[in-house]
Amino acid sequence: MLRNLRIFLVVWLGMVTMGYSQKQIAITIDDLPTVSRYYVTADAQKQLTQKLLVHCTTFQVPAIGFVIAGKLQRNAKPDSDAIKLLSMWLSASLELGNHTFAHKDYNLVTFEEMKNDVLAGEQIVKNLVQRQRKPFRFFRHPFLRKGDTQAKKDSLEAFLKKRGYQEAPVTVDNSDWLFSRAYDNALLLGDTLLASQVGKRYVDYMHDCVAYYEAQSDSLFGRPIKHTLLIHANTINSDYLGTLFARLKQRGYSFVSLSEALTDPAYRSEDRFYGKGGISWLHRWALTKGKKGAFFKGEPEVPAMIDELANRKI
Repeated sequence: MLRNLRIFLVVWLGMVTMGYSQKQIAITIDDLPTVSRYYVTADAQKQLTQKLLVHCTTFQVPAIGFVIAGKLQRNAKPDSDAIKLLSMWLSASLELGNHTFAHKDYNLVTFEEMKNDVLAGEQIVKNLVQRQRKPFRFFRHPFLRKGDTQAKKDSLEAFLKKRGYQEAPVTVDNSDWLFSRAYDNALLLGDTLLASQVGKRYVDYMHDCVAYYEAQSDSLFGRPIKHTLLIHANTINSDYLGTLFARLKQRGYSFVSLSEALTDPAYRSEDRFYGKGGISWLHRWALTKGKKGAFFKGEPEVPAMIDELANRKI
């Protein structure tokens, strides 16, 4: 009987280890319906959305999109074209979440103002989602900022919980938005070769970001965790998201929903961080555990040419 117990424990530990060694990642996409300087007309924004959804469908990615509800209005009235873009996401069986109404920086506003921005973020989106009998349960903090004082952080956390929201964490943070601004500018210049160079550098940079945060989670937890990747509904992802998904699969990842990723015990780690920075949850947990400067070294940097092109006035 003792021998059988030993065999059972060996098998059980093997299954647990196998489960943790499989790489899994949730794809979360911010700033819906779209954020682009290149795709600006209603037809162009529809094209951008279609391209993003094709990437998700092709690679069977159960992504979640976080909506800025203010983008669903034009002249203070509902914009039917923008709302139709959200319907496309729902028709593709993807989930939507709240990213506030005006994407306000919590460092610059009071708790009351942020609370009202969260509530306004439910306008149109919540009813649209619930009519499709889908959940509307996740909230994504603008700029990943949860509060620059303990009181503001605690107040927002308590309000979101009371409202029935679950905070949507990010473990793999990055600057995809800066690459997309550079990509937009290359396209606006009509320089397709330059745009292609930006796209290639973007995929390499994102791959390096995933590798960096993999190492961070291994150091912090001693095992791989189910990661959450933040990207945006922008121009560069409309063209290169499929390439990025392929690279992630080559790296051994499978794609899971946000709700599945959050079943990882890592997300129950204590987060006592408050401050002006909008940082990865891995860094929040690390700071809470007392990790110092050396732990955080090595985060990939945006190449200087990308930064220059992104900030060029065109």
